[in-house]
Amino acid sequence: MLWGFAALVPCNVQAAKMDLVRYVNPFCGTQGEGYLFPGASMPFGMIQWSPDTGPIKTPGGYNYQDTLIYGFSFVHLSGGGSYYGSDFNFTPLPDAGKIDLPVRRTSFPESFSHKDESAHPGYYSVQLNNGIGVQLTVTKRAGLGRFDFPAKATPTIVINAGSNVNGTSAASVEIDPSAQSVSGSATGGHFLGHSDVRTIYFYAVFSRRFEDYGTWSDSTNLRGHASAEGKTAGAYVTFPATAHGRAETGGVVFVKVAISYVSVAGARMNLESELRTGFSSRAFHLTVSDASEIWNSWLNKIDVSGGTMADRRTFYTMLYHALLAPNVCSDVNGWYMGYDGKIHKTPKGHDVYADFSGWDIYRCECQFLAMLAPNEASDMAQSLFLYYEQGGTFPRWPVVGMDSGVMLGDPAAPMIADFYSFGARDFDVKAALAGLVRAATDTSVYAPRSGTYERNGLSSYLKYGYVPEYRGQQYMYYAIYASVSVTLEYATDDFSVAQLAKALGDDADYHLLMKHSMNWKNLYNQETGYIQMKRRDGSWAPGFADNILKYDNAQAYDEGTASQYVWLVPFDLKGLAEKMGGLKIAAARLDTFFTKLNAGMDSRYAYLGNEPCLETPWIFDFLGEPYKTEKIVREAVRTLYSYKPNGYPGNDDLGEMSSWYIWGALGMYPEVPGNDCLVLGSPLFSKTILHLKNGDVTILGDGASDDAPYVKRLKVDGRTWSKPWIRFSDIAHGATLTYDLGPKPNKVWGSTKEDAPPSYQ
Repeated sequence: MLWGFAALVPCNVQAAKMDLVRYVNPFCGTQGEGYLFPGASMPFGMIQWSPDTGPIKTPGGYNYQDTLIYGFSFVHLSGGGSYYGSDFNFTPLPDAGKIDLPVRRTSFPESFSHKDESAHPGYYSVQLNNGIGVQLTVTKRAGLGRFDFPAKATPTIVINAGSNVNGTSAASVEIDPSAQSVSGSATGGHFLGHSDVRTIYFYAVFSRRFEDYGTWSDSTNLRGHASAEGKTAGAYVTFPATAHGRAETGGVVFVKVAISYVSVAGARMNLESELRTGFSSRAFHLTVSDASEIWNSWLNKIDVSGGTMADRRTFYTMLYHALLAPNVCSDVNGWYMGYDGKIHKTPKGHDVYADFSGWDIYRCECQFLAMLAPNEASDMAQSLFLYYEQGGTFPRWPVVGMDSGVMLGDPAAPMIADFYSFGARDFDVKAALAGLVRAATDTSVYAPRSGTYERNGLSSYLKYGYVPEYRGQQYMYYAIYASVSVTLEYATDDFSVAQLAKALGDDADYHLLMKHSMNWKNLYNQETGYIQMKRRDGSWAPGFADNILKYDNAQAYDEGTASQYVWLVPFDLKGLAEKMGGLKIAAARLDTFFTKLNAGMDSRYAYLGNEPCLETPWIFDFLGEPYKTEKIVREAVRTLYSYKPNGYPGNDDLGEMSSWYIWGALGMYPEVPGNDCLVLGSPLFSKTILHLKNGDVTILGDGASDDAPYVKRLKVDGRTWSKPWIRFSDIAHGATLTYDLGPKPNKVWGSTKEDAPPSYQ
């Protein structure tokens, strides 16, 4: 291939660091339901410059089974479950004669082969079958592209400001031939069908003068015009066949690009601040080198030794994906578009973030980011609070400048509590707590921009102690739907806020919300042994079965069944086991549940490819049988994940599934939302070092191998440790966990009631 990875190894990067970048496969998760993208992005970066492929349409913009590339656009969600982004598609063409204005996002399909494609963190390249080579690299907010055209080509680049995958309501472009620049804007978004939109701006400057140019507006051809605006709009520029008077000759065109959610001026400022190099092969390679250095500094925060090559490749690929989101949405000067539709400025040295897959990432991604990146995680927590401060409610699933309102519960509550409990505390904690308590207790809280109450069904939840049966055909995110799931989520939300209140010395709210967290018990049916839907009169809704999502026309469970949701009480698993008839009976039910690991959302069995089941393998620690947790987690880590294109069991959901893998490979998991309790499994690697802010955590696995998941004994800092759990606060300032592992289960270690992780009642 023309631009393989080896050709781009920066000479100034240490071998050890380069080894970690080399392990990462950005194509992982681009086949199946991972919905990831392979293009160039930085940790938590604003820009994701990646190819958009077809004919198979996929939320990540790229499907490994596709054979066509339509162009290379700037915005992609990392494993989100719905279509979003693909703004400002840059499409190189070998001659201007192929342009038939106006164009659509799929107007210029070009075939390609994976053998001519390459990617590593911060870099992507492909040689299209029409002879055009494309190389892309990025900074946090900007990108540098290199387009190599065949010798007889008339280099042409089409820029579609209306290429958003969900369409645009307004778009504009402006060509400045004297500055060799093109800029513009696009208003769109419509994440998960939401009516709200956001405006994104771009600025691009090219290495060569324009020989010809033109624009289009909606259905109007504007050849020779330098500007256009409409519902859709775009531009094209062509270049001389050679670069006269320059070091580069032939058909090479470089372009610097940047985006902003504030203005074109903001995009230009981002570009000029982050891409100060000139246009040359050397400048391009230096930018690639800088991107590799930054990625290596992040990947080296966790150092693993031992294991197979496949294990190491999978681990660092998952670590890479866990660090792609949430995404910075503030410019280099701190300006950002607020939830109130106004421009605000964040203090120097801080960023504002968007793209929080709330219902997903509160389970283990937020804790992971707080542990590994407390400064960035603190800004993420503050960003959630800013949404509340500017818009009146905490968001559920915010993208830039708006809350899509999708999914259920009040996930900002456990997200913020998770960040705090794992060490991210540089944000307005007391003000955030006050807002979260209000959200949990004030039925008048309303979000006018998203058109939803922050907690759907809150009045009923406070009145009855559960969200009752709801029947209707309204768009589900504006209705009180999945009433059992909503009740369980609210119970978790209340528990999380209670933990934050306790940490801040707010005893009154702690006791109130702990009481509310026990509402899950109001839906537990002792006769069936499941958590079921009730009507307002307290009677059980008819039509129950353990493997259904809906009763008749009333939805009870979201993306899961009664068999899967019965375990979703992570803060009171002892209480759940007691209701089931005791630890042994609960364990036997869990044994049956894990007959299958990833059976789907309409099954009686586990579905580890989706969030409601992610905490279930660790429940055995609470039931006196931690050896089963060790076995199941290891089996899931080994069989459901890999570094290959189909390496995910479900949507990555902006790092949630990736972080689950990492926790599983470390042999620990943040089971209790809003709390720093880490339940234990067993480490995959013989040695792992977490380089944390306040000290290194070393995890040694004597005898570690793929088929040796069982803990014989454990020592913490040289002391015998009999408990299958530990608090993050116990290790946050440095610790050594030494495991003795083997292929046969030790049914004694961690098995007593006194050893069990805490349950809260």
